[in-house]
Amino acid sequence: MQHYVSYYTGGMTETTAKPDRRAERSRQAILDATRELLAEGTVGALTVEAVAARSGVAKTTIYRRWRDKWELALDAVMIDVVQRFDELADVGDTRKELLAYADWVVTMLAATPMGPAMQGLVSQIATDPGLARVYREQVVQPRLAQLAPVIARGIARGDLRPGTEVRLVHELLAGPIFYRLLLSGAPLEHTLGARLVDAVLAGFTPRAS
Repeated sequence: MQHYVSYYTGGMTETTAKPDRRAERSRQAILDATRELLAEGTVGALTVEAVAARSGVAKTTIYRRWRDKWELALDAVMIDVVQRFDELADVGDTRKELLAYADWVVTMLAATPMGPAMQGLVSQIATDPGLARVYREQVVQPRLAQLAPVIARGIARGDLRPGTEVRLVHELLAGPIFYRLLLSGAPLEHTLGARLVDAVLAGFTPRAS
């Protein structure tokens, strides 16, 4: 959580960036109120005024933490949520470790308000360089960091080819899930994660010499 706060406050030291309990309660009330409002409507209809009224936190306080409603919505439905995702533990099985990640992404994006909100946020992320930077730094990079040791273990076990790219595996796992959410309209059923993991493993199995 400290990493998140230091990003938005910029230039603070490790000591000053650490939030106090009151600030953290305020932050969580804002995010909870944002999620509630997004469950009731769309990102386009969301307003900082409504979040302030629902959370009981002053609008000026919200703007000190988030540039606009888009950054706030992204934090509420993605950044704050993914930060709660547990590290991918070494269970001695590459398939199970990859499946833990893929199943989590499917479950998250199939839920309200996360999935519908991301449908509204994606065009803004694509056209707003500032929001895109936040998404890449606070969502994509941490996921790559989590997957990196899984890939390394898979290579060491002989389940994956040497040189298997972490970013490519991540994109092959998460990409089809987002494609279904945003474009094809196919369901995010509970078996999707397993099928994607099996396809990735088949594609990166060491070649016979």
